[in-house]
Amino acid sequence: MTYTSLLFAVFACITILIYFAFPRREYRWTVLLAGSYFFYIYNSYRYMAFILLTTVTVYLAGRQLESISEKASAELKANKGVWDRDQKKAFKKSVESRKKKVLAATLVLNFGILFVLKYLNFLAGGLMHLLGSPAENVQIISMILPLGISFYTFQATGYLIDVYRGTAEAEQNFFRFALFVSFFPQIIQGPISSYSKLHHQLIEPHDADWNNFKRGVIIIAWGLFKKIVIADCAWIGIKAYYNNGGINGTPEFAGYGGTMVLFISLMYALQLYADFSGGIDISRGICRILGIEMEMNFRQPYFSKSIGEYWRRWHITLGAWMKNYVFYPIAMSELSRNISKGIAGSSFGKTAAGKHLAKVFTTAMASFIVFLLVGIWHGANSKYIAFGVWNGFIIMLSAMLEPVYDRMRKTFHINKEAAWWKLFQMLRTFIIVLIGYIFDIADSFTNAMQMMFRIVTDQNMGVFMDQLSTLGMRKMAFLTLMFSSVILLFMSIRLEQTSLDTPAELLERRSGLIQWLALFVLIMMIIVLGTYGPAVDPAEFVYMQF
Repeated sequence: MTYTSLLFAVFACITILIYFAFPRREYRWTVLLAGSYFFYIYNSYRYMAFILLTTVTVYLAGRQLESISEKASAELKANKGVWDRDQKKAFKKSVESRKKKVLAATLVLNFGILFVLKYLNFLAGGLMHLLGSPAENVQIISMILPLGISFYTFQATGYLIDVYRGTAEAEQNFFRFALFVSFFPQIIQGPISSYSKLHHQLIEPHDADWNNFKRGVIIIAWGLFKKIVIADCAWIGIKAYYNNGGINGTPEFAGYGGTMVLFISLMYALQLYADFSGGIDISRGICRILGIEMEMNFRQPYFSKSIGEYWRRWHITLGAWMKNYVFYPIAMSELSRNISKGIAGSSFGKTAAGKHLAKVFTTAMASFIVFLLVGIWHGANSKYIAFGVWNGFIIMLSAMLEPVYDRMRKTFHINKEAAWWKLFQMLRTFIIVLIGYIFDIADSFTNAMQMMFRIVTDQNMGVFMDQLSTLGMRKMAFLTLMFSSVILLFMSIRLEQTSLDTPAELLERRSGLIQWLALFVLIMMIIVLGTYGPAVDPAEFVYMQF
């Protein structure tokens, strides 16, 4: 039951109707809970134990952390004026130690499950390779992951860390917490919502609202357009590239040249964005109809002028999670502070370059570690690690060399606000992003290096035109992809210019007739140009595998 299926549309409509028709407004959240568990059981009933284990352990850990804090506060209050400063300090230290043990045990359990399910075969295969055995014969566990395990694990553990920090109160009702973990519009691929921003919206009763319905339908239609018309059409060519053996070819096919590899990389950039953001739009549209505002996950990322900005615009909620729960703890740790002090106290630290390095080194290193973890999260393959290292290295280097860049701009009298300079920055950033995507497209790290080498050394338009027919795309498919991409580009430019989030907000500035006409045209394009039907094998949402 994928987000683009008729079955899901029927399920979502029934759930929304029952939600608004439920007579007890204060218990409408139970409809969402029942719908979420029905959706999860239907799609992944074999793996129910995993989401239940995460829900139970994190819920109990949150209650335990709150209990420890409440008892500690009562103890301190009871001994006010009795304990001296050292006794208070020792008591607080012991309380903090107990809380850390509860937090660590729960995090190790839940991330341990995620690690085992994603990486055990990879590690076992590597070990068998070192021992001289055929690694391809190693299959300890199924490679199929429980639906949305990364997303619900991140979301649940983020809540627990907030409770530990005292920035969120522990949820007392187990079933309400279960809804926060399993909420069906976001379970497949996010966004990763924070407890403070989502939980109260799930529990509060919402009434049917015409404006919410209209905006939600437009957002859903826009998401379907991106997924069915753009992403699934581009997938036809990408899948043919894989089936034909890529640059290595097959016994029947010699392999693709560098121009085709570059073309496929560009198609993948389009497909990935349309697929992921389209799915998020469908999720946000359903939530909008329900009266729930989900967090933004994309803001025209291909308009970014630096790789750091790109990651602040792409998969925003994952970046926010990593920033709050990984980056800050590393950058603000005692070890990081000592490293900065060590650099500043050295003779090199007295120079202008040394002062800058002392200022940015810990944050740069924290960024590198974050992106290394992001690469590892993407999958059990050296190519994903290389993907993380590439992005982390570029961000780290950019931070460290910022004064050099500033001097170069001044030397060449470059106006940072000039349109040509901004366009250059966007193009430069997109090329850096595209190099990272090649790691994702490739079968392995070695294959990625071969693809990059072929792009640089084997550009031949004649060979490209001869090989174009092997992608299995008819002329109409290419025209559809070009036409729909122009629409996507135009809409992205308008959203960038207006700082709005969705096409629905753009249309709200128009008359009702224009709004409904635009929606009708969008639906007709989905019906006429969309890639669907019994003979079509569309790709699942890319981030479902994570």
